[in-house]
Amino acid sequence: MLILSLFCISNSYSQNLFFEGEENSKIRNEVVAQVGSIKITVEEFVYSYEFGPAFPKRKKNSKLTHLNYMINEKLLTLEGYEKGVMEKESTKELFADIEYDLAAEEMFEKEIVPKIKINDTEINKVIETKQTEYQLRWLYARNPMDVDNYLKQLKNGISFDSLFTAQLIDSVLIDDRQLTSSLYNIYMKNPQFAQIVDTLKAGRISDPIHTDDGWYIIKIDNIIKNMITGEAEYNKLKSESISAITKSKMDILSDQYVKELFSVENPIIKRNVFNVLRSYLGKFILSPEKYSEWELDDKLDVALANLGLKRGEKYTGLKLVECKSRNLSLDEFIIWYRNREQYVKFNKNDLVGFSKSLEDLVWLMVRDKLLTAKAYQSGYNKSEWVIKQSNWWKDKISYSAYRNELANSITLNSEEQSLLNEKKKSQSEIMSEELSKKILHKVLELKKKYNIVINQNALDKIKVSNENDKKAIDMYIAKRGNLIPRPAFPSIDNDWSNWE
Repeated sequence: MLILSLFCISNSYSQNLFFEGEENSKIRNEVVAQVGSIKITVEEFVYSYEFGPAFPKRKKNSKLTHLNYMINEKLLTLEGYEKGVMEKESTKELFADIEYDLAAEEMFEKEIVPKIKINDTEINKVIETKQTEYQLRWLYARNPMDVDNYLKQLKNGISFDSLFTAQLIDSVLIDDRQLTSSLYNIYMKNPQFAQIVDTLKAGRISDPIHTDDGWYIIKIDNIIKNMITGEAEYNKLKSESISAITKSKMDILSDQYVKELFSVENPIIKRNVFNVLRSYLGKFILSPEKYSEWELDDKLDVALANLGLKRGEKYTGLKLVECKSRNLSLDEFIIWYRNREQYVKFNKNDLVGFSKSLEDLVWLMVRDKLLTAKAYQSGYNKSEWVIKQSNWWKDKISYSAYRNELANSITLNSEEQSLLNEKKKSQSEIMSEELSKKILHKVLELKKKYNIVINQNALDKIKVSNENDKKAIDMYIAKRGNLIPRPAFPSIDNDWSNWE
């Protein structure tokens, strides 16, 4: 069984981020703006600003610019609530997944993070790897026969340089076979590779290294140890090293945590139901040719017959995974999959690869469900920090769902259709312009409907980074290791930049 654990809480952000200083911590619960019944606290504003797009940060009045767009979104949020968008299955499922994720993240923050201990020796070792730069080259072989051939030639006196040059043919460029990088960065990209590099001296040639994609023979051309130039650089390196060690230890502890859950629950995938799922998903994600070639219709009929079912009947309640304390149904997997579909890649090379990638996905769903159940059982879903973030996300989902409804209501008039036919504008450009008009009219309408109050005094006291900074750049921070990939915190859409 492959347990896709590694619940990367290293991507999580503590409640005290941006609130460790005196200024923001004193006013974190103050209301910086109220839009109808929705109160925007200093805390929500700061996270939205810091994790939001850069375009407001480049403006003269960065904080007010960002706040005004938050207000626009909250107006559309309220309209979304009134229109019942949060009662739809799709929005309820998405919001539930985010609530589950927040509770599980809180559980890891409380149960795993306190166990992490870091000593000076570990910190100094990582600092050294960051300061040590390796210039290296390698020979690559796809199979044991090719690597044996390299070894024989080296033993017979043919130089590494000659073999290195000989492999630079056709589509193989020199940069595909050489690298100059710190040992730390090599560890980040390929730990197995780095462990060998760390044992070699300059001029030495390694024994063959076997990895998932083939065999490598490495030669270190040069090792450069950079000097730390001052206290500021040392402090920066130390901080980065502590973060790296924390992440590494957190991954190990997270892995152990999930394995213990699996050991207790002993989940088993029910093969016939899995085969039903495989044929069902195959209809949507495989080409008709591959679906037919792999005989997935025939395999579906066999699986249904084994389950006492026929095509056309409802398959509700089918048990996909059996655990000690609960069972997980085919329907649960489909709902779970819908919110992650855009992030999933299947192996479509052959039926075995496709089946394996789907099975890995089922184990990932099991992991998520077990973690969620444990977090809720322990009451982490009721923590103040989880409830706060849940409310922010609920507002964002309502806004997004209502905005999508506005977008779906757009129809092109004859003049716009003419521009499209003449290829003066693309359909996406025209639709974007029309959506901006719709949103503008709706926002103006809602500003008359709802009372808006801005607490300028609180806004002035808030400390943020990149304020009024013309050189501010966008940095999208996503939580890809969590139960559902998502931004670190909800923030305003980058599309508002078109209003500037």
